[in-house]
Amino acid sequence: MSDLTICTIIAKNYIAFARALCASFLRHHPEGHCHVLIIDDYQGYIDPAEEAFEIVGIKALGIADLEKFCFRYNVIELATACKPFLLDYLLAHGSGGKVLYIDPDILVTGPLDNLYDMLEGSDIIVTPHLDQDYPDDGLKPDDSIVMTHGIFNLGFIGLKKCANTLRFLKWWQEKLYYKCLIDYKRGYFVDQKFMDLAVTLFRNITIVIEPGYNVSYWNLHSRKIGWVGDEWKCNDNRLYLYHFSNYKPENPDVISAYQNRFSLADMPDLKKIYYGYAGIVKDNDYFSTRKWPYTYNSFSNGEPINDPIRKLYRTNRRLQEISDPFDIRNYHTGYRIRFKLLRLYKGCTKFILRHI
Repeated sequence: MSDLTICTIIAKNYIAFARALCASFLRHHPEGHCHVLIIDDYQGYIDPAEEAFEIVGIKALGIADLEKFCFRYNVIELATACKPFLLDYLLAHGSGGKVLYIDPDILVTGPLDNLYDMLEGSDIIVTPHLDQDYPDDGLKPDDSIVMTHGIFNLGFIGLKKCANTLRFLKWWQEKLYYKCLIDYKRGYFVDQKFMDLAVTLFRNITIVIEPGYNVSYWNLHSRKIGWVGDEWKCNDNRLYLYHFSNYKPENPDVISAYQNRFSLADMPDLKKIYYGYAGIVKDNDYFSTRKWPYTYNSFSNGEPINDPIRKLYRTNRRLQEISDPFDIRNYHTGYRIRFKLLRLYKGCTKFILRHI
């Protein structure tokens, strides 16, 4: 298999983004290889033979008690929790010894040879959210994004197969098996803040500080994006990875709901890359595929599973003993009543969890 390997993770309704990512990578690396982990059931929706990438099913990862693992997390948490398991799987099954994980909502705008070259001397490479602090002007994002979400953005990580990396992956798997949560009060934001610990616990980790990698709304204050000649530039050098985090192609003028620093109306080159990306994603059947159902959003009888129900499950030992938590027949009447209340009275979640 080619040394030029990337991977990403989606639920099936995010297939348009994965297609855009892989096509952009193969444009710069036609000899490369792409793997897409689809975390839910895609049979009848996606024909693997028609895709430009190899599909990996979640069962191939060998995750223990898979049904319980899938039940305790929402779709964002589950997709993220699978990351170290997918990377371990690819390194064990012939990725050429190197693999780059890239979020599906990233566009490859230049060749990534430098990243693969970095993995000759480094075991792990990561990108920070920032290379320059924000002005203290009351606009968003500000330094709270780093304090809350971690120093590094794990929309990208590169790994080389070696003893150090395998130890790191085992540690990361153990952390994300139960703690891949969006739980700000407890200090968790899926996988990212664990990397803050990893840089002190593991060796030979390189922080990629070149501004052209993993550019997004959180670091646009220190990056100037422009189209020059026939390529995208970042601060007068090549742009390689642009991360369209929280971008909605159906609302193409809004960079992200989490920022108010920049407007596409005032930045014509930035508008060009966002509009271009929206067009690419739409051309990959975005409007039809985004409506595909998420397998793990409901019980066996079709009743929906929301975040409060998942939280009840994570905090209740008796529920965790159930072999298949998706099968509604495994719950007695009292728990079914709790589930209905947690769906109906979202504002009373804490009271219900404590008293019902």
